[in-house]
Amino acid sequence: MNVLSILDKLEETTPDPVYLLHGPQRFLIDKLVARLKEAVVDGPMAEFNISRQKTGATTGSEIVAEARAVPMMATRRLVIVEDVDKMKVADMEVLDPYLAKPVNETCLVLVGDKFDLRRGMFSRANKRGQVHKAEALAEREIVPFIKRRAKERGVKLSGGAQAAICAAVGPDCAALDDAVERSGLYAGPDGTVSQEDVAQVVSSIRQHTVFELVDAIGNRRQANALALLARLLSNREEPLRLSAMLSRHVRQLIGARVLTHNGTDDRGMASALGVPPFVARKLSEQAGRFRGAELESALARLARTDVDLKSSRRSGGLILEETVMDLC
Repeated sequence: MNVLSILDKLEETTPDPVYLLHGPQRFLIDKLVARLKEAVVDGPMAEFNISRQKTGATTGSEIVAEARAVPMMATRRLVIVEDVDKMKVADMEVLDPYLAKPVNETCLVLVGDKFDLRRGMFSRANKRGQVHKAEALAEREIVPFIKRRAKERGVKLSGGAQAAICAAVGPDCAALDDAVERSGLYAGPDGTVSQEDVAQVVSSIRQHTVFELVDAIGNRRQANALALLARLLSNREEPLRLSAMLSRHVRQLIGARVLTHNGTDDRGMASALGVPPFVARKLSEQAGRFRGAELESALARLARTDVDLKSSRRSGGLILEETVMDLC
C-alpha cells in the first residue's frame, strides 16, 4: 500500500504495530508519522511514550528493546527509527524476528530513503504488507490532494485555482502544499483563491516545463529544447527521472492521438488517460502537432535513452542532450 492510501484510511482504522516507510515524497512520510503520533500517543504522558532513534547511533538490539518496552501510563508507545536503509546486516538480522512477531503495545515506524525489497528483512516485511512507499502522485490524485490540503489549511480554492496549481506544480506533494499555503495567504482569510491569484504567487515548475520541452521537440526547435533541458538539469532533476517523465508524456500523447482519431471527447479522454479534463485538452492539442510515426519513433528513442542512462558511464545530462537533438 502507498503512504497516501494509509493517510486516507488512518482515521478509520487502528494503527498497525509496524510500518516500514520509504520513497521520494518525504512530505507524505512526515505527515503519516505526525498522524501516527496523534493516533498512538496522547495525553500528558505522550512525550514519555515516544522514542526516536537513528541508524548508526543505535543497534538492532536496542531498537527491539525500545519496541518491547512497556508504555508509561498509556496503552501504546511510538518508536521511530530513521535511515533504516543504511542499517547493518547484523542489526537487520536481530530486528527481523521482531518484525515477524511485533508487540501490539508499540507502533514501530522504520523510515528510509529507498529499501531494497530483494533483501532479506525488507523482502519478508514487504510480503507481510508492512512496507509502504511514498511516491509522487498520479495525475488523477493531484486535484483531490490539493482539495484535501486546502481543507486542512482552511484555504478556499476556486475550481480554476485548483486546476492552475495542478498544471503549474505537478505531482510533488511538498510543492503542492506550499502552493496551497501561499495562495491562501495571498487571497487573505475571507477570500476565495482564484486562478489569477495562483498565477501571481505560484511559479510554474516541473510539469509545465516538460510540456514546453515536448512542444519544442515537436516543433523542431532544437535550441529552445536544449535550453529547457538545461533548466531542468540545473534544477537538479535526475536524468533517469526526466527520461521517464518524457516517455510517459509521449505515451500519453500517443493515447490522446488515438482517442482523438476515434472521436473521443475531452471527458472521455480524461477518463481513459486518468488525467483531469483540462490536461486531456492540452494532450489532445499537443498530439495534433505530431505524426503518429513520429511519436512511435520518439518513444523508441527514449527507450534506448533509458537503457543508456542505466548502463553507460557517460554523463546523464550528455545522454539526454543527444536524445533531444535526435528527437528534434
